[in-house]
Amino acid sequence: MSQYPPPGNYGEYPAPPPGGYPPPGGQPPQYWQESPKGKGLAVTALVLGILAVLLDCTVVLAVVGVIFGVLAAIFGLIAMRKARRGTAGGFGMAVAGLILGVLSLIGGIVIGIFVWIVFKDNGGDDLLDCISKAGGDQTKVQQCQDQFRNNLENKLSITLTPAPTP
Repeated sequence: MSQYPPPGNYGEYPAPPPGGYPPPGGQPPQYWQESPKGKGLAVTALVLGILAVLLDCTVVLAVVGVIFGVLAAIFGLIAMRKARRGTAGGFGMAVAGLILGVLSLIGGIVIGIFVWIVFKDNGGDDLLDCISKAGGDQTKVQQCQDQFRNNLENKLSITLTPAPTP
């Protein structure tokens, strides 16, 4: 006598539905796997946002940080729209890129205002006036820059140009 039940007799269990398994070999039908969605814009927004915040930490490269922040915010918004429509993935990365981009913009503006205030408080207006009156004459422009440097060194009690070593 056989240990297996006769064909068609499954005891308590119902018979499996016909055609419920993928076809043997080859690729499964499309309903078995979701097509991957592009995350390129979201990744770009996130990377630009991170770079923008890092560049804002250096006063010299803050302008580049602001530009990257603007691009990160734009790419983040576009990626968020595409993710909401279902045509792309990476919604979380897009949001993070947008937030970092906006933070970079705010940081860049604050740094810019701070640098401008320090520049004006230390005779920057006089330097700009002197350069505009020089009319493109390089010797006069150099005199203006030297005068600004000397005033800054006297006011702050520092030496901007290192002294030559013997």
